[in-house]
Amino acid sequence: MMSGCYQKFFKYFINNKKLLFKYTILSCIVGVLELFGVALTYPFINKLLTGSSKYSLIFGTLIIVAFLAKNLFMIFYNSLQVKFTKNCETQISLKFMHYFLNGNYQDICRIPFAQKQQILTYLIPNSINNYLIRILNLYVNFFIFGLITAFLFIKFFKATVITLICSFIMLSAQYIFFKNKTRQIATEINDIGEETNRICNEALLNLKNVKIMNGEEYFFNKYSQNFNILKDLTGRLLFYNTIPPYVTEPFIIILLAILLSIITLDTFSNPASLVASYAVIVTAIFRLAPTLSRIQVNLTSLQSTLPLVRKLVEYYEACNISASLTAKTSDKQTLNQSLELRNISFSYKDKPVLKNISFKINKGEFIGIAGISGAGKTTLADIISGLLIPQSGDILIDNSSISHPNLKIGYIPQEYTIISASIRENVAFGNTNIDDNKVIDALKKAALYDYIQTNFPDGIYSKPFVDGRGFSQGQKQRLAIARALYPDPDIIILDEATSSLDLKTEDEICNVLNLLKGNKTIIAIAHRLSTLKSADRIIFMKEAEIIDIAPFDELLYSNSDFRNLAELNSSNLIH
Repeated sequence: MMSGCYQKFFKYFINNKKLLFKYTILSCIVGVLELFGVALTYPFINKLLTGSSKYSLIFGTLIIVAFLAKNLFMIFYNSLQVKFTKNCETQISLKFMHYFLNGNYQDICRIPFAQKQQILTYLIPNSINNYLIRILNLYVNFFIFGLITAFLFIKFFKATVITLICSFIMLSAQYIFFKNKTRQIATEINDIGEETNRICNEALLNLKNVKIMNGEEYFFNKYSQNFNILKDLTGRLLFYNTIPPYVTEPFIIILLAILLSIITLDTFSNPASLVASYAVIVTAIFRLAPTLSRIQVNLTSLQSTLPLVRKLVEYYEACNISASLTAKTSDKQTLNQSLELRNISFSYKDKPVLKNISFKINKGEFIGIAGISGAGKTTLADIISGLLIPQSGDILIDNSSISHPNLKIGYIPQEYTIISASIRENVAFGNTNIDDNKVIDALKKAALYDYIQTNFPDGIYSKPFVDGRGFSQGQKQRLAIARALYPDPDIIILDEATSSLDLKTEDEICNVLNLLKGNKTIIAIAHRLSTLKSADRIIFMKEAEIIDIAPFDELLYSNSDFRNLAELNSSNLIH
């Protein structure tokens, strides 16, 4: 199971396989330098005891040089390792972010925001830092352990066999003991962390409702409960990760005593050789002890990280990230005459949302879409904007059939985002090469430019949103209209854009729409029917179907459902 996850991890996330191979070679070099330092101890002590001061000085110098070179090389290796892992983390994060921005809209919307946040801010960095780095560390330490034990095997066969057997038993026992514990805890940490993020987002993104409904204590208690569970789990995991060195240390002391006893029996008749052998063994154990400890810590950490890696691999496969990395075409279609939908149907999880929808919109028309909640209005707008692909039916632009539209759309949602930047950056939302003339023109059409010039000395370069103040609700709505107008769209879609406005502000926005009428094709989804009084036609929907299409007054007279909806909206609606 681990090998399969390991292979997928490197297949999906480690693009530079040649560089990874180079790290393997560098690990060998570190091991060789470590081996030289240990191996040269024997001739150094031997020559020292036999009176060959010249040779002992040479060997002593070589030992110092070997260990210094090894340490300097390890510093260099670690700097490369950090750079490599951070590059991998960046590439993985960018792949997922690219998918979240460019992937299929319907698929992306199925992923909760808390889960997206968990992937980008927790899953990816922890998978890389606690998995890839651990693997690279294991490479180095396995080479050091292997080369030193190979030398000891040649020099002290019996003692080395005992060392290997005991080391294997110790590592295996600890690995088995920690394996299930750390995996289970890591899985729980990921699940609880995702749940904690979700609670945090629900509370902070709906702060107004939370305070109005006196829900502060409810959300705080839920967050506190999950955070305390997360604290306990991460504490347990950290505790398990600190145990291996304390288990390894007494084992090494016992092993050292056994090895020295065996060597003493074998070389007792040759004092110089005995002392030199002691020196080699002590030096080898001195180097092997931290190596064994690091191997055990890395193995334990790998087990605790494996559930995160497996989760990341599952997300990568479920999202089909590889397929989403193809460049998105920026070529937009132009609406010259009309947009027509014929027998369009769409379902969410086998529940029909649109049933055989057919209508035609001529360029420059102001079309309203009305109906009670759940009638399919927003889904219809998403299909027109190209966000959703209908499951059946035909879409025609200028009488030519297409799979789904890719028109220049200006979108004004009910909940719009004001970014902490200048007015011009808010208008040109998402555009890097900003045309100030287009910004000013859009603000003028939205009837907001004069207010900006009068109240802000820096004009469109002002930043009134950094502290969350500066614009009223109605002015922010005008800014949203200017944002929709900036790319000079063929169609402007308003999705319940006036539902949260007071009547005066709504009337001002309707006046702006009336000025745009005829110049832009306007599609307005509205629960508040007063917004649609100036529409050329209104598409009235009920239970996923179009019930009627007619001007406002005609629908008011001929359609009882529409009339009832209008009466529910406002007693002042009909004049």
